[in-house]
Amino acid sequence: MQYFGRLNSTIMNTFIKPLLRKELPNLTIFYSFADSAFARICLASTKQGLCSVSLVMDSDAKAVEKIQKTFPGTILEATKRPEHALFLKALAKEDVDLTFNLLGTPFQLDVWNALLKVPFGITTTYGALAAEIGRPKAFRAVGSAVGDNPIFFAVPCHRVLPASGGVGNYFWGPEIKKTLLDWEKAI
Repeated sequence: MQYFGRLNSTIMNTFIKPLLRKELPNLTIFYSFADSAFARICLASTKQGLCSVSLVMDSDAKAVEKIQKTFPGTILEATKRPEHALFLKALAKEDVDLTFNLLGTPFQLDVWNALLKVPFGITTTYGALAAEIGRPKAFRAVGSAVGDNPIFFAVPCHRVLPASGGVGNYFWGPEIKKTLLDWEKAI
């Protein structure tokens, strides 16, 4: 199997395998739900790895609708997969190996792979992340790609802060971002 990237970090060895849009028709996506210290989580994966991990902000049904909208033409199956359990172990600060099967542009995949290089408990800026991928002037585009990250916590977009200070924006809200950052520093 070919991987987009590999990382050794405090929590996990992580691999990204790109998911191509042409692979979506008739692809099965397995999903399950779990409760965490942060919120209820919806985990979704293909046989190649996790493709989405999100916080359930409304209802389980809306989370499933979001998966179907994100991955049109796929078959959804409510099944707990081993990678779902591994992700939950990572949230418990256990060392695990995870594989992601992510749907994104080459630029987004570059940004998400660079996010994986940000060590547990450490933060970076959008400009530094842009420089990491060899596109130092693309910090705004990097910010958009960071915001489009489909994997809560394990692709650590919460570790990116604005150079001007503060915690900045976060899809799940600044309170959860600050909670994640404090939680990581508490090791």
